[in-house]
Amino acid sequence: MVRHNHLPLPQYVEELPKRNSNQRGGGFRPIGTRDKIQYHQENLQKANQISQSFAEIKQRFRGTINPHLIYRIKVNQSVDIPSFERILNAMGELTVLSVAENRQGYWVVFGNDEELSVFKNKLAQYSGVVPDGYKYEFFHAIDGIEDIPLEEKIGEAIKQSPLQEDQLYYLNVELWRMDDEILDTFIRQLSQNYRDNPQFSITDKLIMKSFALLRVKLNKAIFDEIIMLKEVARIELPMLPKFSPSEYRQIDVEEFEISEPPEDATGILVIDSGIVSNHPLLEKAVGDEQNFQEGERQTHDVVGHGTAVAGNSIYYDIERCIEERKFSPTNWLFSAKVMYAERDFHGNITPVYDPEKLFENQLNDAIRTFLNNIENRIKVVNISFGNSFEPLGNGGNRQFPLANLIDELALEYRNVVFVISSGNQRPSLFYDLEEIISGYPNYLVENKDFKIINPATSALSLTVGSIATSTRAMEPRPGQDIWHTFAEEGQPSPFSRTGFGINGMMKPEIVEYGGNLIVRENFNRVTENIGGKVALLSNNPTEALFSFDNGTSFSAPKVSNLLGQIANSFPDKSANYLKNLLLQSTELTPVPNLGYTASKQEKAQWQMTGYGIPNVEKAIYSLDNRIVLLDEDVIGLNRVKTYSVNLPSSFFETRGTKKISAVLTFDPVVRATRGDSYLGAQMEFKLFHTVIPDEIVAHYAVTEVEEADEDEEDTTPTALKPYEIVLKPGVNIRNKGCHQKAIRHFKTAQMSAPITLVVRCLNKWISDLNYTQSYCVSLTVEHSAEIDIYSSVRTEVLQRTRVR
Repeated sequence: MVRHNHLPLPQYVEELPKRNSNQRGGGFRPIGTRDKIQYHQENLQKANQISQSFAEIKQRFRGTINPHLIYRIKVNQSVDIPSFERILNAMGELTVLSVAENRQGYWVVFGNDEELSVFKNKLAQYSGVVPDGYKYEFFHAIDGIEDIPLEEKIGEAIKQSPLQEDQLYYLNVELWRMDDEILDTFIRQLSQNYRDNPQFSITDKLIMKSFALLRVKLNKAIFDEIIMLKEVARIELPMLPKFSPSEYRQIDVEEFEISEPPEDATGILVIDSGIVSNHPLLEKAVGDEQNFQEGERQTHDVVGHGTAVAGNSIYYDIERCIEERKFSPTNWLFSAKVMYAERDFHGNITPVYDPEKLFENQLNDAIRTFLNNIENRIKVVNISFGNSFEPLGNGGNRQFPLANLIDELALEYRNVVFVISSGNQRPSLFYDLEEIISGYPNYLVENKDFKIINPATSALSLTVGSIATSTRAMEPRPGQDIWHTFAEEGQPSPFSRTGFGINGMMKPEIVEYGGNLIVRENFNRVTENIGGKVALLSNNPTEALFSFDNGTSFSAPKVSNLLGQIANSFPDKSANYLKNLLLQSTELTPVPNLGYTASKQEKAQWQMTGYGIPNVEKAIYSLDNRIVLLDEDVIGLNRVKTYSVNLPSSFFETRGTKKISAVLTFDPVVRATRGDSYLGAQMEFKLFHTVIPDEIVAHYAVTEVEEADEDEEDTTPTALKPYEIVLKPGVNIRNKGCHQKAIRHFKTAQMSAPITLVVRCLNKWISDLNYTQSYCVSLTVEHSAEIDIYSSVRTEVLQRTRVR
């Protein structure tokens, strides 16, 4: 079938002005029956405990550190944040440092009233202890106040491996993001307090809009002291890479035809352990390589992981290249080395990071160095590592500093797509072989230890999970051993970490082939078969050109490669545009029956495989019977835009399966301290048929633009409900994130043209009312029959866009 260029998606009218919706949470409702006298006694005691513990800290660090009062308030209902912040500010000049998810839960506050006198006074009046006092009904929304428990400030890795008395450690110390002047003063005083102690030094720091992070060298005694400081939000061991490439076979490089990328191809930046730049299958594609760590002076990849990732990023499928005996890189390769190799007594290699430098700083430097050089023409950044000690939801739902840094960089470099692997988890760490066999794939969504890890929670990046390759096994003793294959081809890999992400956003959004698990039990140990691994480039090509391994580390660069190919066709387009095309090309992959209800089964599929596996041909081209229409624009806060397309009657009348899908990608500002909404703006879309666009516009022009309740799916104006094209996933699944896709398949339906798409932008916490949100929206219409719908739609669309 003939390939065509995509078409513009025509706007029906310009942006609709909207009436401001009533702010939610203006009043505070009582929760249950509260004994106000008991409530007063309990919270008076808590206030005194907070004051007492703060006084003890002041005394301990007297003369060196001027500590600050930070504690938390438990909020029991969804409140209007600006109004509640004003109330808190009037209660001893409290400043909100962190908002709970869904506005309910623990809010962290910073205050100047060391005795909590104002709080105690208003509490007494609310409780009736002071006769004829003010009602202060905002206390209805407060269950209580308390110090942040020390155990919640200690990272999971330290809990699993407690610090020892006689050792020095390099630790990440995250501080609450206070005002710059207060923060700088505290860091300076902390350093001066231990200036004569060789067991302490701040070796690195990174201050961003939403977080403050220090790399600190210390011993256990100092750890026990500074963990008491209210300014400390969390202390954790630095991230440790998790992978183990291994080499298996030799093929002579002379057997292959090796070429360079096209001269005008765009670049892909791989941030990892470096590359072997003179590898015969890489050397013709290397644009530049640089070292951003000090453990190894050379840029050469000793670990092996970076070379393996790099190969997939420019070739997509190494195994196919081997079969075809042809290696033709699609893009130029750039390498930033941020980790180095450490050998143990037995010669085994472990990848590590600079102990004295924050990994976040190394990543920040690496990305800026490469992206600031416009001659590199880099359009994709691949990050195939994560911190297994930081799964989402372990100790809260706050965004991690590393993931937040990547989001802030994505906002700065809006024409570059960031791709991150979702992370791996070995089921054998939690289950024996029989339990793994019977529990797959349910444990992927039921066991919290299989949730995505930092930095895969990055909202503006595409997170990539893994699906299984075809079933095969290498049998060292043919017929003697029984091997078990967990997943069929295309099903979730048994080790792939799953979503959802921050605030319930779709994560991972994409999956690619990253390997399988083929195992057997051998003397009460689970042994893996190489048949479940995928072919990769080796970092020791003089001994073996290829190695084999499995993991999301190797599925992510396949997606980076597809994005690189899309960018080659659209080199001047934004990240929103490139991501939109990729998502429009995806197809859901099979998921085994988990024994759930139909709705729960669907939800589990989205958690494991997101929107599915992409197809580069579908991303770049339209066909006679498959049309992609796109528009890239900006929209104001609390505004609505509409798009309309007149499909030919043959689309609805010709027998066969029809498919309509919509994709929305946007890049809102983010804030890690907002647990209720990490994204500053929320966007969503709805699709309608038959009814004329004027009528849809008229209904949306008088409809309040406001956030739906958490469990409420129906935000459609009543008069338009009969004409809505109900899509999956539903709006309250997809609108949590900034990469949204929804589909409708049908054979027969009472539908006709026009098809109208409504896009809405909701303000979550952005104070600048003139803020405009950039976005890209697309509509794909596809028919299983080989009919030409492209020509008639193209004629109608181009006429309308010329008039506009």
